[in-house]
Amino acid sequence: MARDDACWVTRPFDPEFDILYAREVAAAGDDPRRLRKLHARGHLIRIRRGAYALASRWEAADDRLRHVARVLAAAHDAVTPFLVAGRSAAALWDAPIFGSFGRTVEVLDTYRGGGRSEPGVGRSTSAPRHGNPVTRYGVDVTDVPRTAIDLACASPFPEAVAAMDWAISSTNADSVTVGIIRDRLSEIGRRPGARMAWRAADLAISTSGSAGESYARAVVHELGFEAPIAQFDVVDGLGSMYPDFAWPAIRVLAEFDGFAKYADPRFNHGDPVEKVRRERAREARLRALGWTIVRVGWADVKDPARVGRLLASAGVPKRLEFVRRGM
Repeated sequence: MARDDACWVTRPFDPEFDILYAREVAAAGDDPRRLRKLHARGHLIRIRRGAYALASRWEAADDRLRHVARVLAAAHDAVTPFLVAGRSAAALWDAPIFGSFGRTVEVLDTYRGGGRSEPGVGRSTSAPRHGNPVTRYGVDVTDVPRTAIDLACASPFPEAVAAMDWAISSTNADSVTVGIIRDRLSEIGRRPGARMAWRAADLAISTSGSAGESYARAVVHELGFEAPIAQFDVVDGLGSMYPDFAWPAIRVLAEFDGFAKYADPRFNHGDPVEKVRRERAREARLRALGWTIVRVGWADVKDPARVGRLLASAGVPKRLEFVRRGM
């Protein structure tokens, strides 16, 4: 029993399991007013009216899981069924966004009148007939192509590219082809942001290593540089290495240094210092093969002019149309 309790305390926050609903407490024969008292004492947090979670469990959850909890709580007591969309769909799919998922649950709705508003729920009527619902976490959500399109339509170009890359990524178990995304864009037709989504789909690749790399590649594109090869295979006597970006003709590589590479246990094997040591050893191997390495971080991509100077100093050429325009 003690072992089970310890596992329960240390396991990740589970939105499907960890939400306490007042109606279910009452149906079980308990007094739901106890939830309000526990909330007042700080033991519970209130996700929305009638839905609570243990404060300690909530504090351990990241922004995405908290938003998933808000989606499930809203769906649990919805006045009418809805189709989760936009950033809320991204939370259910674990698609990349940049910034907070927010507190408002985004849904699609064919209804255009009044009288059906719900606290914490934002309704959109943007092409709901093309939502193509699937089920995740027990609720209806827009499918991968529509989720990527919605994100791209509402985002700056680098974020739009990250959404499209995610949708067709070889590491995404639910990935689709860029052709399917283009077909869906054609079906949806005119809508705000559609041109941005088309542009992002044109640049999308299935081999991007992370959302940050997708963002950086879009910045490189907007600056007019020739497109790099992502995850290019460089081989020496110790084996293969896969730099984030490569321009093989001029033997230049670019590495995107996202914070997660060093801080996330999935990438650092529990030892950030060891991860840094391995990165330096790998970089030495690449330089020994005659490659020039450019390192780009979030501070750089947020200031594209800095990326431009880094790549120009390494000799990365501009695309022909930019050269002709003198840019």
